Amino acid sequence: MNRRRFWLTGGLAVLLCVLGLGVGVHSQQRETPKQLVVLNVPAPQIISSAADWLNTGGKPVPFARGQVYVVHFWTFGCGNCKRNLPAYAQWQKDYANSPLTIIGIHSPETAAERDPAKVASETNRLGITYPVAIDGGSANWKRWQQQWWPTVYLVDKWGNVRFYWMCELEWNGAGGTKIMQGLIDTLLREPGPAA
Repeated sequence: MNRRRFWLTGGLAVLLCVLGLGVGVHSQQRETPKQLVVLNVPAPQIISSAADWLNTGGKPVPFARGQVYVVHFWTFGCGNCKRNLPAYAQWQKDYANSPLTIIGIHSPETAAERDPAKVASETNRLGITYPVAIDGGSANWKRWQQQWWPTVYLVDKWGNVRFYWMCELEWNGAGGTKIMQGLIDTLLREPGPAA
């Protein structure tokens, strides 16, 4: 599937998610939940300056081969986004000794959410300690062709987006936390590029 078709399929899946309809995306073994999209396309690098990163000492976090990434798009005013935060915090704890990095990309929905000082304050207040890229101009939102808060991506050791989950992980009992954790385990077990 080419990148354009992937993003168009994702857009259709979002619409169907909002409408509460199944999207019919299948993995090789079983039907996936409507919020989960299975694919294999190169992950866009995160565009930012050093000043746009929180919890990194001002250092950007580029994707590195051999590392698995959880990349989630959020904004501090989004209740659904906040309800996903405990899952990311738990993964950060559970995988502290694994090649897994969690990255939040804060893409604002409102003018108040564009203020970097407010983003930093809310990130701190919410107890987020993993890297957060401030996407005030929505460059990453556009680059990843985002349409929905929250969206959670899993990037494999080769730098490919393999799965993403649209909507809140546990919306209507969807079980997204457990599903995504199983997929994280799968990606961590896969062989990566030689060091």
